[in-house]
Amino acid sequence: MKLQQFLHILRRHIVLLILTVLVGGVGGFGVSTLLPPTYTARTELFVSVPTSGDPYEMRMASDFIKERIQTYVGMVSSESVLEPVVSDLGLDTTAEALSGRLEAFSDPETVLITVQARAEDADGAARLSTAVARSLTERIEMLENPGKTDTASIDLIEANAAVVPEISDGLPNWAFAPIGALLGLAAGIAIAIVRGTFDNVVRTKDDLAAITSAPLMASVPEDRAIVHESAKGGPAISGVRGESILRLRTNLRFAHVDEESTVLLVTSAQAGEGKTTLSLDLAIASARAGQRVVLVDADLRRPSVASRLGLENAAGLTTALVGGLDLNELLQTWGDHDLSVLTAGEIPPNPAELLETRAMAELVSELAGRFDLVILDGPPLLPVADGLVLSRLASRTLLVAGAGRVKSRAVAESVRALDELGTPIGLVLNRSELSAAEADRNRTYGIQSEPLSASLPLIVNDGGTKRS
Repeated sequence: MKLQQFLHILRRHIVLLILTVLVGGVGGFGVSTLLPPTYTARTELFVSVPTSGDPYEMRMASDFIKERIQTYVGMVSSESVLEPVVSDLGLDTTAEALSGRLEAFSDPETVLITVQARAEDADGAARLSTAVARSLTERIEMLENPGKTDTASIDLIEANAAVVPEISDGLPNWAFAPIGALLGLAAGIAIAIVRGTFDNVVRTKDDLAAITSAPLMASVPEDRAIVHESAKGGPAISGVRGESILRLRTNLRFAHVDEESTVLLVTSAQAGEGKTTLSLDLAIASARAGQRVVLVDADLRRPSVASRLGLENAAGLTTALVGGLDLNELLQTWGDHDLSVLTAGEIPPNPAELLETRAMAELVSELAGRFDLVILDGPPLLPVADGLVLSRLASRTLLVAGAGRVKSRAVAESVRALDELGTPIGLVLNRSELSAAEADRNRTYGIQSEPLSASLPLIVNDGGTKRS
Protein backbone atom coordinates (compact mmCIF):
# COMPACT_ATOMS: atom_id res chain seq x y z
CA MET A 1 0.00 0.00 0.00
CA LYS A 2 1.37 3.37 -1.02
CA LEU A 3 1.66 6.22 1.45
CA GLN A 4 -0.90 8.27 -0.46
CA GLN A 5 -3.43 5.41 -0.34
CA PHE A 6 -2.73 4.92 3.36
CA LEU A 7 -3.34 8.61 4.10
CA HIS A 8 -6.47 8.56 1.97
CA ILE A 9 -7.83 5.63 3.98
CA LEU A 10 -7.09 7.45 7.24
CA ARG A 11 -8.78 10.60 5.97
CA ARG A 12 -11.88 8.63 5.02
CA HIS A 13 -12.01 7.06 8.48
CA ILE A 14 -11.16 10.18 10.48
CA VAL A 15 -14.37 9.92 12.51
CA LEU A 16 -13.57 6.31 13.38
CA LEU A 17 -10.05 7.29 14.46
CA ILE A 18 -11.34 10.09 16.68
CA LEU A 19 -13.85 7.73 18.31
CA THR A 20 -11.26 5.01 18.95
CA VAL A 21 -8.84 7.54 20.46
CA LEU A 22 -11.57 8.87 22.77
CA VAL A 23 -12.72 5.37 23.74
CA GLY A 24 -9.12 4.31 24.36
CA GLY A 25 -8.40 7.37 26.51
CA VAL A 26 -11.56 6.94 28.55
CA GLY A 27 -10.87 3.21 28.89
CA GLY A 28 -7.33 3.89 30.09
CA PHE A 29 -8.59 6.34 32.67
CA GLY A 30 -11.20 3.80 33.80
CA VAL A 31 -8.56 1.11 34.20
CA SER A 32 -6.41 3.44 36.32
CA THR A 33 -9.32 4.08 38.68
CA LEU A 34 -10.38 0.42 38.93
CA LEU A 35 -6.96 -1.14 39.46
CA PRO A 36 -5.84 -0.85 43.10
CA PRO A 37 -2.25 0.39 43.59
CA THR A 38 0.38 -2.11 44.68
CA TYR A 39 3.66 -1.51 46.48
CA THR A 40 6.77 -3.69 46.57
CA ALA A 41 9.39 -3.93 49.33
CA ARG A 42 12.58 -5.99 49.45
CA THR A 43 14.63 -7.58 52.21
CA GLU A 44 18.11 -8.94 51.47
CA LEU A 45 19.60 -11.80 53.47
CA PHE A 46 23.35 -12.50 53.58
CA VAL A 47 24.21 -16.23 53.64
CA SER A 48 27.48 -17.34 55.28
CA VAL A 49 29.21 -20.42 56.73
CA PRO A 50 31.57 -20.24 59.72
CA THR A 51 35.21 -20.98 58.65
CA SER A 52 38.65 -20.82 60.21
CA GLY A 53 39.98 -18.59 57.46
CA ASP A 54 41.75 -21.32 55.54
CA PRO A 55 41.53 -20.51 51.76
CA TYR A 56 40.64 -24.07 50.84
CA GLU A 57 38.02 -24.22 53.53
CA MET A 58 36.59 -20.87 52.41
CA ARG A 59 36.34 -22.07 48.80
CA MET A 60 34.57 -25.20 49.90
CA ALA A 61 32.21 -23.10 51.99
CA SER A 62 31.45 -20.85 49.02
CA ASP A 63 30.51 -23.83 46.87
CA PHE A 64 28.40 -25.20 49.69
CA ILE A 65 26.52 -21.90 50.04
CA LYS A 66 25.77 -21.62 46.31
CA GLU A 67 24.29 -25.12 46.32
CA ARG A 68 22.11 -24.36 49.32
CA ILE A 69 20.95 -20.89 48.25
CA GLN A 70 18.68 -22.17 45.47
CA THR A 71 17.05 -24.50 48.00
CA TYR A 72 16.48 -21.60 50.37
CA VAL A 73 14.98 -19.49 47.57
CA GLY A 74 12.45 -22.22 46.82
CA MET A 75 11.49 -22.48 50.50
CA VAL A 76 10.07 -18.94 50.58
CA SER A 77 6.71 -20.08 49.19
CA SER A 78 6.47 -23.16 51.42
CA GLU A 79 3.75 -23.47 54.07
CA SER A 80 6.34 -24.00 56.80
CA VAL A 81 7.66 -20.49 56.13
CA LEU A 82 4.41 -18.67 55.35
CA GLU A 83 2.05 -20.05 58.00
CA PRO A 84 3.97 -18.34 60.83
CA VAL A 85 3.84 -15.09 58.79
CA VAL A 86 0.05 -15.33 58.42
CA SER A 87 -0.26 -15.92 62.16
CA ASP A 88 2.18 -13.21 63.26
CA LEU A 89 0.74 -10.47 61.00
CA GLY A 90 -2.88 -11.55 61.49
CA LEU A 91 -3.51 -11.77 57.72
CA ASP A 92 -6.91 -12.82 56.45
CA THR A 93 -5.51 -15.20 53.83
CA THR A 94 -3.89 -18.60 53.43
CA ALA A 95 -0.27 -19.53 52.95
CA GLU A 96 -1.02 -20.67 49.39
CA ALA A 97 -2.69 -17.34 48.50
CA LEU A 98 0.07 -15.37 50.19
CA SER A 99 2.73 -17.08 48.07
CA GLY A 100 1.33 -15.31 45.01
CA ARG A 101 2.39 -11.97 46.50
CA LEU A 102 5.96 -13.09 47.16
CA GLU A 103 9.04 -13.61 45.08
CA ALA A 104 12.52 -14.73 46.09
CA PHE A 105 15.62 -14.78 43.93
CA SER A 106 19.40 -14.80 44.21
CA ASP A 107 22.16 -13.55 41.93
CA PRO A 108 24.52 -16.49 41.16
CA GLU A 109 27.49 -14.15 41.56
CA THR A 110 26.55 -13.21 45.14
CA VAL A 111 25.52 -14.89 48.39
CA LEU A 112 22.44 -12.70 48.84
CA ILE A 113 18.83 -13.86 48.90
CA THR A 114 16.25 -11.20 48.06
CA VAL A 115 12.75 -11.60 49.47
CA GLN A 116 10.30 -9.38 47.61
CA ALA A 117 6.73 -8.81 48.80
CA ARG A 118 3.74 -6.96 47.27
CA ALA A 119 0.85 -5.35 49.15
CA GLU A 120 -1.84 -2.75 48.54
CA ASP A 121 -0.19 -0.32 50.98
CA ALA A 122 3.46 0.63 51.38
CA ASP A 123 3.74 -0.20 55.09
CA GLY A 124 2.13 -3.59 54.56
CA ALA A 125 4.63 -4.45 51.81
CA ALA A 126 7.60 -3.62 54.09
CA ARG A 127 6.15 -5.57 57.02
CA LEU A 128 5.37 -8.59 54.87
CA SER A 129 8.84 -8.68 53.32
CA THR A 130 10.51 -8.41 56.73
CA ALA A 131 8.27 -11.08 58.27
CA VAL A 132 8.88 -13.56 55.46
CA ALA A 133 12.65 -13.01 55.60
CA ARG A 134 12.70 -13.62 59.35
CA SER A 135 10.48 -16.70 59.08
CA LEU A 136 12.77 -18.06 56.36
CA THR A 137 15.82 -17.45 58.55
CA GLU A 138 14.23 -19.23 61.50
CA ARG A 139 13.16 -22.17 59.38
CA ILE A 140 16.62 -22.61 57.85
CA GLU A 141 18.32 -22.37 61.24
CA MET A 142 15.97 -25.07 62.50
CA LEU A 143 16.81 -27.33 59.56
CA GLU A 144 20.55 -26.66 59.49
CA ASN A 145 21.01 -26.80 63.27
CA PRO A 146 18.53 -29.42 64.52
CA GLY A 147 20.62 -30.15 67.64
CA LYS A 148 20.36 -26.52 68.90
CA THR A 149 24.14 -26.23 69.23
CA ASP A 150 25.82 -22.91 69.69
CA THR A 151 27.59 -23.13 66.33
CA ALA A 152 25.27 -23.30 63.28
CA SER A 153 26.48 -24.84 60.05
CA ILE A 154 25.07 -21.88 58.07
CA ASP A 155 23.97 -18.35 59.00
CA LEU A 156 21.38 -15.99 57.39
CA ILE A 157 21.82 -12.36 58.37
CA GLU A 158 19.56 -9.48 57.38
CA ALA A 159 21.91 -7.44 55.19
CA ASN A 160 19.41 -4.83 53.94
CA ALA A 161 16.17 -4.28 55.80
CA ALA A 162 12.94 -3.59 53.89
CA VAL A 163 12.28 0.09 53.20
CA VAL A 164 8.76 1.47 52.95
CA PRO A 165 8.28 2.27 49.20
CA GLU A 166 7.36 5.85 48.35
CA ILE A 167 5.74 5.20 44.97
CA SER A 168 3.45 2.45 43.77
CA ASP A 169 4.41 -0.20 41.25
CA GLY A 170 3.87 0.19 37.53
CA LEU A 171 2.86 3.31 35.67
CA PRO A 172 1.47 6.42 37.35
CA ASN A 173 -2.29 6.87 37.02
CA TRP A 174 -1.97 9.84 34.67
CA ALA A 175 -0.16 7.68 32.07
CA PHE A 176 -3.06 5.27 31.56
CA ALA A 177 -5.22 7.75 29.60
CA PRO A 178 -2.61 8.66 26.92
CA ILE A 179 -1.54 5.02 26.62
CA GLY A 180 -5.16 4.02 26.18
CA ALA A 181 -5.58 6.75 23.56
CA LEU A 182 -2.53 5.47 21.66
CA LEU A 183 -3.83 1.92 21.80
CA GLY A 184 -7.21 3.17 20.59
CA LEU A 185 -5.51 5.00 17.72
CA ALA A 186 -3.61 1.86 16.77
CA ALA A 187 -6.83 -0.16 16.85
CA GLY A 188 -8.60 2.49 14.78
CA ILE A 189 -5.82 2.49 12.17
CA ALA A 190 -5.96 -1.30 11.99
CA ILE A 191 -9.73 -1.25 11.53
CA ALA A 192 -9.43 1.50 8.90
CA ILE A 193 -6.81 -0.46 6.94
CA VAL A 194 -8.89 -3.64 7.05
CA ARG A 195 -12.01 -1.78 5.96
CA GLY A 196 -10.10 0.10 3.28
CA THR A 197 -8.52 -3.10 1.96
CA PHE A 198 -11.77 -5.04 1.75
CA ASP A 199 -14.00 -2.06 0.97
CA ASN A 200 -15.65 -2.62 -2.41
CA VAL A 201 -17.30 0.81 -2.62
CA VAL A 202 -16.15 2.95 -5.54
CA ARG A 203 -14.50 6.09 -4.22
CA THR A 204 -11.65 7.05 -6.53
CA LYS A 205 -10.62 6.97 -10.17
CA ASP A 206 -8.30 4.08 -9.36
CA ASP A 207 -11.29 2.07 -8.12
CA LEU A 208 -13.00 2.50 -11.50
CA ALA A 209 -9.81 1.66 -13.38
CA ALA A 210 -9.60 -1.61 -11.46
CA ILE A 211 -13.14 -2.56 -12.53
CA THR A 212 -13.16 -1.81 -16.24
CA SER A 213 -11.00 -0.52 -19.06
CA ALA A 214 -13.77 1.83 -20.23
CA PRO A 215 -12.46 5.41 -20.51
CA LEU A 216 -13.03 7.82 -17.66
CA MET A 217 -14.49 10.93 -19.27
CA ALA A 218 -14.41 13.11 -16.15
CA SER A 219 -14.23 13.15 -12.40
CA VAL A 220 -16.83 15.56 -11.05
CA PRO A 221 -16.18 16.62 -7.44
CA GLU A 222 -18.70 17.09 -4.70
CA ASP A 223 -19.85 20.69 -4.44
CA ARG A 224 -22.59 21.00 -1.84
CA ALA A 225 -23.20 24.67 -2.54
CA ILE A 226 -23.91 24.09 -6.23
CA VAL A 227 -26.11 21.07 -5.55
CA HIS A 228 -28.07 23.19 -3.08
CA GLU A 229 -28.52 25.97 -5.62
CA SER A 230 -29.53 23.45 -8.25
CA ALA A 231 -32.30 22.16 -6.02
CA LYS A 232 -33.60 25.68 -5.38
CA GLY A 233 -33.52 27.33 -8.75
CA GLY A 234 -31.93 25.32 -11.50
CA PRO A 235 -28.39 24.04 -12.04
CA ALA A 236 -25.49 26.43 -11.62
CA ILE A 237 -22.47 25.71 -13.84
CA SER A 238 -19.53 27.32 -12.09
CA GLY A 239 -16.71 26.73 -9.66
CA VAL A 240 -14.86 23.46 -9.32
CA ARG A 241 -17.80 21.32 -10.39
CA GLY A 242 -18.41 23.59 -13.37
CA GLU A 243 -14.84 23.13 -14.59
CA SER A 244 -15.27 19.37 -14.42
CA ILE A 245 -18.51 19.57 -16.41
CA LEU A 246 -16.74 21.65 -19.06
CA ARG A 247 -13.97 19.05 -19.20
CA LEU A 248 -16.60 16.34 -19.66
CA ARG A 249 -18.28 18.33 -22.44
CA THR A 250 -14.94 18.79 -24.21
CA ASN A 251 -14.02 15.12 -23.94
CA LEU A 252 -17.37 14.08 -25.36
CA ARG A 253 -17.02 16.43 -28.32
CA PHE A 254 -13.59 15.03 -29.15
CA ALA A 255 -14.94 11.49 -28.79
CA HIS A 256 -17.61 12.26 -31.42
CA VAL A 257 -15.67 14.74 -33.54
CA ASP A 258 -16.67 13.09 -36.83
CA GLU A 259 -20.37 12.80 -36.00
CA GLU A 260 -22.87 15.43 -37.02
CA SER A 261 -25.11 14.58 -34.07
CA THR A 262 -24.57 12.66 -30.86
CA VAL A 263 -27.18 10.71 -28.91
CA LEU A 264 -25.91 10.35 -25.35
CA LEU A 265 -27.55 8.18 -22.71
CA VAL A 266 -26.75 9.22 -19.13
CA THR A 267 -27.44 6.47 -16.63
CA SER A 268 -26.03 4.82 -13.52
CA ALA A 269 -25.92 1.41 -11.91
CA GLN A 270 -28.45 2.34 -9.24
CA ALA A 271 -30.53 5.29 -8.08
CA GLY A 272 -29.08 8.20 -6.10
CA GLU A 273 -25.74 8.55 -7.91
CA GLY A 274 -26.46 11.99 -9.37
CA LYS A 275 -27.11 11.10 -13.02
CA THR A 276 -29.96 13.60 -13.47
CA THR A 277 -27.96 16.49 -12.02
CA LEU A 278 -25.09 15.57 -14.31
CA SER A 279 -27.44 15.41 -17.31
CA LEU A 280 -28.77 18.88 -16.52
CA ASP A 281 -25.34 20.42 -16.02
CA LEU A 282 -23.95 18.81 -19.17
CA ALA A 283 -26.91 19.97 -21.24
CA ILE A 284 -26.55 23.56 -20.00
CA ALA A 285 -22.78 23.59 -20.52
CA SER A 286 -23.13 22.21 -24.06
CA ALA A 287 -25.82 24.76 -24.93
CA ARG A 288 -23.68 27.59 -23.65
CA ALA A 289 -20.88 26.36 -25.94
CA GLY A 290 -23.10 26.98 -28.95
CA GLN A 291 -24.48 23.48 -29.50
CA ARG A 292 -28.12 22.81 -30.21
CA VAL A 293 -29.04 20.56 -27.30
CA VAL A 294 -32.17 18.67 -26.34
CA LEU A 295 -32.53 17.00 -22.95
CA VAL A 296 -35.01 14.11 -22.86
CA ASP A 297 -36.29 12.78 -19.55
CA ALA A 298 -36.38 9.10 -20.49
CA ASP A 299 -36.84 7.88 -16.93
CA LEU A 300 -40.52 6.99 -17.23
CA ARG A 301 -40.67 5.50 -13.74
CA ARG A 302 -39.27 8.29 -11.56
CA PRO A 303 -38.94 11.39 -13.78
CA SER A 304 -37.41 14.48 -12.18
CA VAL A 305 -36.17 16.78 -14.95
CA ALA A 306 -39.39 18.81 -15.09
CA SER A 307 -39.45 19.48 -11.36
CA ARG A 308 -35.74 20.31 -11.32
CA LEU A 309 -36.11 22.89 -14.09
CA GLY A 310 -39.57 24.16 -13.16
CA LEU A 311 -41.17 22.96 -16.40
CA GLU A 312 -44.60 21.53 -17.18
CA ASN A 313 -44.84 17.73 -17.16
CA ALA A 314 -48.44 17.19 -18.25
CA ALA A 315 -47.27 16.28 -21.77
CA GLY A 316 -43.91 14.93 -22.79
CA LEU A 317 -42.17 11.80 -24.04
CA THR A 318 -45.06 9.43 -23.32
CA THR A 319 -47.41 11.83 -25.13
CA ALA A 320 -45.18 11.78 -28.20
CA LEU A 321 -45.00 7.99 -28.19
CA VAL A 322 -48.66 7.29 -27.49
CA GLY A 323 -50.55 10.39 -28.56
CA GLY A 324 -48.53 11.15 -31.64
CA LEU A 325 -48.33 14.90 -31.00
CA ASP A 326 -45.83 16.97 -32.93
CA LEU A 327 -42.48 17.50 -31.22
CA ASN A 328 -42.75 21.26 -31.60
CA GLU A 329 -45.75 21.20 -29.29
CA LEU A 330 -43.94 19.14 -26.66
CA LEU A 331 -40.45 20.66 -26.56
CA GLN A 332 -39.88 23.38 -23.96
CA THR A 333 -37.01 25.82 -23.99
CA TRP A 334 -34.89 26.65 -20.96
CA GLY A 335 -32.41 29.47 -20.42
CA ASP A 336 -30.94 31.96 -22.84
CA HIS A 337 -29.16 29.40 -25.00
CA ASP A 338 -30.34 26.77 -27.47
CA LEU A 339 -31.46 24.23 -24.92
CA SER A 340 -34.72 22.34 -25.42
CA VAL A 341 -36.26 19.92 -22.96
CA LEU A 342 -38.65 17.04 -23.57
CA THR A 343 -40.08 16.09 -20.19
CA ALA A 344 -41.29 12.58 -19.39
CA GLY A 345 -45.01 13.28 -19.31
CA GLU A 346 -47.42 10.97 -17.58
CA ILE A 347 -45.95 7.76 -16.14
CA PRO A 348 -47.07 4.80 -18.31
CA PRO A 349 -47.88 1.32 -16.97
CA ASN A 350 -45.34 -0.35 -19.29
CA PRO A 351 -42.22 1.88 -19.56
CA ALA A 352 -39.83 -0.75 -20.96
CA GLU A 353 -42.24 -1.84 -23.71
CA LEU A 354 -42.95 1.78 -24.62
CA LEU A 355 -39.25 2.66 -24.92
CA GLU A 356 -38.66 -0.40 -27.10
CA THR A 357 -41.24 0.60 -29.73
CA ARG A 358 -40.45 1.80 -33.24
CA ALA A 359 -41.98 5.14 -32.30
CA MET A 360 -39.23 5.69 -29.73
CA ALA A 361 -36.50 4.87 -32.23
CA GLU A 362 -38.05 7.23 -34.78
CA LEU A 363 -38.38 9.99 -32.19
CA VAL A 364 -34.70 9.72 -31.20
CA SER A 365 -33.74 9.70 -34.88
CA GLU A 366 -35.80 12.84 -35.49
CA LEU A 367 -34.22 14.60 -32.51
CA ALA A 368 -30.74 13.60 -33.73
CA GLY A 369 -31.53 15.21 -37.07
CA ARG A 370 -32.60 18.50 -35.45
CA PHE A 371 -30.04 18.86 -32.64
CA ASP A 372 -26.29 18.59 -32.28
CA LEU A 373 -26.56 16.76 -28.97
CA VAL A 374 -29.39 14.58 -27.69
CA ILE A 375 -29.09 13.72 -23.98
CA LEU A 376 -31.30 10.91 -22.71
CA ASP A 377 -31.62 11.00 -18.93
CA GLY A 378 -32.38 7.33 -18.41
CA PRO A 379 -33.24 5.21 -15.37
CA PRO A 380 -30.57 3.20 -13.52
CA LEU A 381 -29.48 0.00 -15.22
CA LEU A 382 -29.71 -2.62 -12.50
CA PRO A 383 -33.22 -2.16 -11.06
CA VAL A 384 -35.03 -2.10 -14.44
CA ALA A 385 -34.38 -3.01 -18.08
CA ASP A 386 -35.29 0.44 -19.45
CA GLY A 387 -31.71 1.67 -19.48
CA LEU A 388 -30.47 -1.23 -21.60
CA VAL A 389 -33.27 -0.59 -24.09
CA LEU A 390 -32.27 3.06 -24.35
CA SER A 391 -28.58 2.21 -24.75
CA ARG A 392 -29.36 0.59 -28.11
CA LEU A 393 -30.61 3.97 -29.35
CA ALA A 394 -27.58 5.95 -28.14
CA SER A 395 -24.22 6.46 -29.82
CA ARG A 396 -22.57 6.39 -26.37
CA THR A 397 -23.68 5.56 -22.85
CA LEU A 398 -22.34 7.70 -20.04
CA LEU A 399 -22.27 5.57 -16.88
CA VAL A 400 -22.26 7.76 -13.77
CA ALA A 401 -20.68 6.22 -10.67
CA GLY A 402 -21.46 8.01 -7.42
CA ALA A 403 -18.32 8.05 -5.27
CA GLY A 404 -18.99 6.45 -1.92
CA ARG A 405 -22.47 5.35 -3.01
CA VAL A 406 -22.06 2.47 -5.46
CA LYS A 407 -20.22 -0.81 -5.00
CA SER A 408 -17.68 -2.02 -7.51
CA ARG A 409 -19.65 -5.16 -8.34
CA ALA A 410 -22.68 -3.02 -9.29
CA VAL A 411 -20.54 -0.96 -11.68
CA ALA A 412 -18.92 -4.11 -13.08
CA GLU A 413 -22.34 -5.70 -13.66
CA SER A 414 -23.59 -2.56 -15.42
CA VAL A 415 -20.52 -2.38 -17.66
CA ARG A 416 -20.82 -6.07 -18.49
CA ALA A 417 -24.49 -5.64 -19.48
CA LEU A 418 -23.66 -2.69 -21.74
CA ASP A 419 -20.70 -4.52 -23.29
CA GLU A 420 -22.98 -7.38 -24.29
CA LEU A 421 -25.02 -4.88 -26.33
CA GLY A 422 -21.90 -3.44 -27.94
CA THR A 423 -22.60 0.09 -26.71
CA PRO A 424 -19.60 2.46 -26.39
CA ILE A 425 -19.22 3.35 -22.72
CA GLY A 426 -17.79 6.40 -20.98
CA LEU A 427 -17.43 6.63 -17.22
CA VAL A 428 -17.97 9.61 -14.93
CA LEU A 429 -16.95 9.55 -11.29
CA ASN A 430 -19.50 11.80 -9.63
CA ARG A 431 -19.24 13.46 -6.20
CA SER A 432 -15.55 12.63 -5.96
CA GLU A 433 -13.30 14.15 -3.32
CA LEU A 434 -10.69 16.66 -4.37
CA SER A 435 -7.14 15.81 -3.44
CA ALA A 436 -4.99 18.43 -1.72
CA ALA A 437 -3.00 18.94 -4.95
CA GLU A 438 -6.18 19.48 -6.99
CA ALA A 439 -7.52 21.95 -4.43
CA ASP A 440 -4.24 23.89 -4.55
CA ARG A 441 -4.32 24.03 -8.34
CA ASN A 442 -7.89 25.30 -8.28
CA ARG A 443 -7.01 28.02 -5.78
CA THR A 444 -4.00 29.01 -7.88
CA TYR A 445 -6.27 29.74 -10.84
CA GLY A 446 -8.98 31.34 -8.73
CA ILE A 447 -11.53 28.53 -9.13
CA GLN A 448 -13.97 28.64 -6.24
CA SER A 449 -16.50 26.10 -5.07
CA GLU A 450 -19.34 28.60 -4.69
CA PRO A 451 -21.90 28.91 -7.48
CA LEU A 452 -21.75 32.14 -9.43
CA SER A 453 -25.27 32.07 -10.88
CA ALA A 454 -28.31 32.66 -8.74
CA SER A 455 -31.83 31.38 -9.19
CA LEU A 456 -33.33 32.49 -12.49
CA PRO A 457 -36.88 33.87 -12.70
CA LEU A 458 -39.51 32.00 -14.68
CA ILE A 459 -40.88 33.49 -17.89
CA VAL A 460 -43.91 31.91 -19.54
CA ASN A 461 -43.91 31.84 -23.34
CA ASP A 462 -45.56 29.91 -26.12
CA GLY A 463 -43.27 26.92 -25.83
CA GLY A 464 -43.86 26.45 -22.12
CA THR A 465 -41.83 27.88 -19.29
CA LYS A 466 -38.52 29.56 -19.80
CA ARG A 467 -35.79 30.83 -17.52
CA SER A 468 -34.24 34.08 -18.50
